[in-house]
Order: sequence, then structure tokens, then C-alpha cells
Amino acid sequence: MEKIGGSICFQLIDIFNIIEDKSLSEEQKRAKIIEYQKSLTQEGKGILIDSERKDGQCKKNGYFVFGDVDVMSYEDLVKTKQYVDNNLTSFTCEAEMKMTALLGGYDKGKHEIIYRFGMADKVYDYAISHGKAMRGHTLVWHNHQPKALDDYIQDHYNGNMEDDKTNNPEQFRSKRKELTKSFLAEYMKNVGERYPNCYCWDVINEIVPDVHTPKPSEQERNDGLRHSKWFEYLGKDFYIDVLEIAKDNLPEGTKLFYNEYGEQNPEKRKAIMQVIENIKKYEQQTGKVLLDGIGLQSHYDLNTTEQQIEDIYKDFSSTGKEIQVTEMDVAPGYDKNGHHAAYNPQNMPQYAKIWSKVFSCAQKYDVKAFTGWGISDALSWYKNIGCTMIAEDGSIKDFAREFLENRQQKSAEQEITLQDIGKGTTKSFTQNPERAMKAMESLEYGVRTQEEVKEV
Repeated sequence: MEKIGGSICFQLIDIFNIIEDKSLSEEQKRAKIIEYQKSLTQEGKGILIDSERKDGQCKKNGYFVFGDVDVMSYEDLVKTKQYVDNNLTSFTCEAEMKMTALLGGYDKGKHEIIYRFGMADKVYDYAISHGKAMRGHTLVWHNHQPKALDDYIQDHYNGNMEDDKTNNPEQFRSKRKELTKSFLAEYMKNVGERYPNCYCWDVINEIVPDVHTPKPSEQERNDGLRHSKWFEYLGKDFYIDVLEIAKDNLPEGTKLFYNEYGEQNPEKRKAIMQVIENIKKYEQQTGKVLLDGIGLQSHYDLNTTEQQIEDIYKDFSSTGKEIQVTEMDVAPGYDKNGHHAAYNPQNMPQYAKIWSKVFSCAQKYDVKAFTGWGISDALSWYKNIGCTMIAEDGSIKDFAREFLENRQQKSAEQEITLQDIGKGTTKSFTQNPERAMKAMESLEYGVRTQEEVKEV
């Protein structure tokens, strides 16, 4: 594997910057981290995610609060940073690069899209200045259907939109489609210019619904795809339009990925494979390569079998597209009430078996990058249920240690090293050399000016 990474958030970057601040004593660092965690708790903010699960319950506030001070000690956070520094060669923003995180709205008076890059800047700048590669996640997702898009369409619509809706629906849909594509082109161009060193982007994310979720009528209406504003505005082949827009507007050489979960379900996997085949048919017809790879999220649980994992890799490797593991974790499974079962350390051999099977398949099927979702069990969207490679106290679990050690032994001869990944990364800041210097020297830069960035 060329890259091994983890999902990371801007609050953790803030803490890492405190840890590496040489002007502070260890006691001052502890106090500053506690103060920072308390401020997050008071604000109701923690790790920025889209839906939070805690003790089997889902919270909709969008933030996972880890600021209870005693959740992770200073020593555990230091261990976590050591793991990140020593083992991860790639970062993925957990949510900070998703559309509604980057969008601040649409200004009809100025006729322009408003961006808020501050949170993503922190992660990206830290990654680049520390020699880490960066995955872009994600451009188009059904959970992010921004009001800014509708405001943009209304502002740019040539004619009476309400009248066309009623009296000329075909013309209305055609205009709306073109304006949606124009919005996405402008958005992707700006995001790509802001983060030019993202080696790939999850362009389309989770477009196939769970097989048990849609009603038959909805499944039929959506041609096997999840209902969303993107589907409604662009049509049933919207993912091809989106990939074309990404191809034309992201920096040259950026790899374009389709990222999906639930791939262990054979019925859903069949639907995912059909999407990929549709894309490949279009590529053959046009001579344009739109899709470089497939992101297997790999959110598994203790009920996932080794045979299921083998089947996943066998099927997706047959597409000829690059495979990456993009969001892996392993949960205990569910109880009879549909909540996550309690974590039991005695089940560690089962956890290890699943992780080890994925590691072996990744080697066997030439997976190019591997990303775990959440740095540690204490800093995961599945809080404290043992789903990551790193324990709550920041220590590396045995099965992960074996994998990392084996990988490090091979890296000198076969893989891209951390130094290689870091070479030339300052080119991403050529349009803003002042930002480059701040990122490289102080490691604390992430937000431009208050006039340019409206922080959440």
C-alpha cells in the first residue's frame, strides 16, 4: 500500500499544535488542552461529524463532544499524536471538506457563492506542512443538499421560473440541470484551487441506498439509486455528469473516486457494481476516463465474515479500477433494540480476525491506500466501542502493530515513503506564499481573515 491514513478533524489538529508547541512546559500543555476541551464542551462542539452515535444512540447536532476533560488524558493524546506522526502518511477530513462544511451560503446581492474554508484549512495545512498526503472527502453526497444551490439557481434563472415550472416543465428542468452543473463546476474549481494537493477526491458518495430502505416504488423511480436533490436535478445518470464536472475542474492528475458503504451485502454490492459498469460503458463510448477508483468504506462489525470480505475484493478488483479502503472500522454489532452492542474486550480475537483479513486482501488485491475512520476508540464516531486500530489510551492494538511493522519493513523498497510524499508539497501554496510560510513555520495557520472566512 502506498498510503495509510486516518480521518482527522480540526479540533484534534488544534490539540496537536498545542502538544508540539515548544514554548510551553508539559504542565502548561496539559492545562491548555483541558481549557480547550472545556471550551468545546461549553460550545457543544467536538469532532465535527454528520450524525453522531454514542452508546448506541444517534444524536443529530452534528458534533461529537470529546471535551469532557477526562475522556482522553494529556498522555493519551500525546500517544495519539505519536501514532499519527509515525504511522499515518495520509489524512482524510471527517467532515470539514464536505459541501455544507465548506459552503457558507449564497449572496444574492453579490451574486456569488460564500465559502468557509477555515476548518478544512487547519487540517490541510497541517497535513502539507507535516509531509502527509491528503484525501478529499467528499464532493457530492445526498446528506449535503445545500440551500445555496437553490439560491444560485433562482439568481441565475433566465426567465420566470415559477411560470416555467407550471407551463413549461421540460424547459424548467433543462435550465435547472444546466444551472446545477454550473454551480458544481464553480464549486469544484474553487475547492480544487484551495486544496490542490489532494491526491484524490471522493467525488460521488453513497449513491446506492441500503437494500432494505427504499420502498419498491422509490427503488423503481430512482433506478436503483438513492433519492437526492442531485438525482432530481441532474437525472438518473447524475453521477456521470458529476464525474465529468470533477474531471474538468479539479487539478489535473487528481484521482476521482466513487465511495460507498454496505459493500458486504451481496444485493447492494450488485447495485454498486452496476453503477460502475454504467460508468465504464460511458468511458468506452466517449474515450474519456472519468472514474479512477472505488472507495470501500469498510464499516464492518463482528458479524462480518472472512468469506464476505474475500468476495468484496474479488468482485471489485474485477472492475479494473483502483481500490482504496477509505473509512474502515469494526463495531460490535447490534442488540435486539437496534443499538450498538456493548464493547467486550474478550472479543478482541474476532476484531483482529476481521482487520487481519482486510489487511491480507489489501495486499492480495493491490489496494493502493488504506484509511481507518477515527484515530482511536476515544476519537471515533462510534465512541468507545473498540472499532479502530488504536485503544482509548492511545496504544496500538496488537493486530494493528503487526500490520504496521510489516508495512514499514516493506516501505523502504516497495512503497512511497513519508519523505517522498512530503516533497514538493509547498507548491500547493504558490498562490498564497504568506499562507505557506505560516503553515510551514508556525503550524498554527488555518483560518485566513474574519472577512474571508466565517467560522462555524
